[in-house]
Amino acid sequence: MRKDSPAWDLGGRLVLAMLLLSIALPVLWGLSLAFRSNEEIVRVGGLSPGTFVPAAFILDNFARLFQAVDLVRVIALTLFICACVTGLSLLLNSFAAYAFARMEFPGKRLLFGIVIATMILPIEILIVPLYRVVKDLGLMNRLGSLILPFGATGFGIFFMRQFFAGVPRELDEAAVIDGCGRAGIFFRILLPLARTPLVTLGLIVFLQQWDSFLVPVTFISKKEDMLLQVAINNLYAHIYFSDTALLFAAMVVGALPVIVLFISLQRYYIAGISSSGIKG
Repeated sequence: MRKDSPAWDLGGRLVLAMLLLSIALPVLWGLSLAFRSNEEIVRVGGLSPGTFVPAAFILDNFARLFQAVDLVRVIALTLFICACVTGLSLLLNSFAAYAFARMEFPGKRLLFGIVIATMILPIEILIVPLYRVVKDLGLMNRLGSLILPFGATGFGIFFMRQFFAGVPRELDEAAVIDGCGRAGIFFRILLPLARTPLVTLGLIVFLQQWDSFLVPVTFISKKEDMLLQVAINNLYAHIYFSDTALLFAAMVVGALPVIVLFISLQRYYIAGISSSGIKG
């Protein structure tokens, strides 16, 4: 069968439709639970229209959620941490990426190989040495422990390096003729061109930090500095473990800001991934 045949096209569309349903149905089901009573959640079973559409939409779950948790403070603090990590990450990753893409220095390939190697290490492996470093620096139970260790990442350096490597070097030469040094080339030439990949990387970093649980729960024990994912977990782990409606209401509130952010920046994300493809 040829790949440009109608049957091949129809088969591809059916596969994509099935993948879409496998993702969308659990999301719709979870969203509907946030607007149901616990009694209705227990009563409704199986796969039917009632699984996804509540018999009566109720907002009481969200009112109870704000009574159970100081959600405004938790979300504001989480947004602050995410914004700080994102800003610092964009700056440091761009500096390092510029050096790897546009400068020559001893050990460059070895260092870049080490940067790439860090991308295969999950946070679960790094958490113990990272804990010791944070403790030795006196950052335990301080918000800096959630910001400083994540100012630069292997993925961020690699991502921005791929973009800078694809910018014609003739721009650097023209800037040097006009009297620009390396700082001028970086800030006046390359960074304005890198707006799309910067937005893309910023979105990726922001979403990673928003969903972070292991690091905040390990480094922060003060209740007043609790971040969103830790707060949701505490709801489940303590007296609200049987309050399914409340838990799903918390999940909806937690997911809403990042959904809005991703939708508003989606075009930059797609363009940034395309413009930062694999280059030599």
